[in-house]
Amino acid sequence: MADARTGHVHTSDGRRLTYRDNGDPSAPAVVGHHGTPGSRLDGHPDEDAMLAELGLRLVTYDRPGYGESDPQPGRRVVDAAADVAAIADQLGIERFAVVGTSGGGPHALACSARLGDRVSRVGVVVGVGPSDDPDFDFTTGMDQLNLDEFAAARESDEALAAYLQPFVDQVRSDPDALLDELAAHLPPADQEVFRRPRHRAKGKASLLESVRQGSRGWADDDRAFATGWGFPLSDAARETRLWQGELDVLVPRAHCAYMGERLPHARFELIPGAGHALADHWHDILAWLAGR
Repeated sequence: MADARTGHVHTSDGRRLTYRDNGDPSAPAVVGHHGTPGSRLDGHPDEDAMLAELGLRLVTYDRPGYGESDPQPGRRVVDAAADVAAIADQLGIERFAVVGTSGGGPHALACSARLGDRVSRVGVVVGVGPSDDPDFDFTTGMDQLNLDEFAAARESDEALAAYLQPFVDQVRSDPDALLDELAAHLPPADQEVFRRPRHRAKGKASLLESVRQGSRGWADDDRAFATGWGFPLSDAARETRLWQGELDVLVPRAHCAYMGERLPHARFELIPGAGHALADHWHDILAWLAGR
């Protein structure tokens, strides 16, 4: 297994995107979209072994405003497709699968909607649904933390910045305390994952990188979720599978269930007893993306 490689690409509008390229460069590729907040460092602690076993290459990247990627003021979810195409072009990857976790789910679907046959399969893992769809209740079953964050995003840029800044400060000063506070809101299955030392270390590293530019990327994600994605679900026509934890309170099960009913070629899989952290299912997710 080759060591993970960090690289940069410049978009047509002059922004710099930073990506992480892991696995055999000659292997079939998956492009991963991190959660909100998150970074290119998101992943499973056993990622190297999984990629080697499955014969896969995994490319992750910092969305604009996160990590080392330049901000993109006013970005929408749909804009992720062009950024992924720019990264894939630089790496010489013509066709690839995409996967998005939590806040990354809509961005993976944007690739399905806009990149056509370049996308082979789409995985959405506990992915957030469209808040502007009149037939979907975005907030039902959601924990108060996310309700407050979403309300701030809809109120104003100033309200959102004021809401997020204490979290950014705590990520930088005491990420363990923040993870413990978050875990207190989550079901036992998530709390157990949070206690695993290797998973916790991986999560902390990605969190710290996510706030390198403060709350910029995080706030831009929230604003993108609070408005239209820039494409209808009917446009995301590539073969898709959605995995959802039964007890998730950060992105409730209704989100993936709703999208599973409306995406043209989708299968919804509810995981009993699981919450938001589907760490024990990541191997199966990657295997499906690989066409197994």
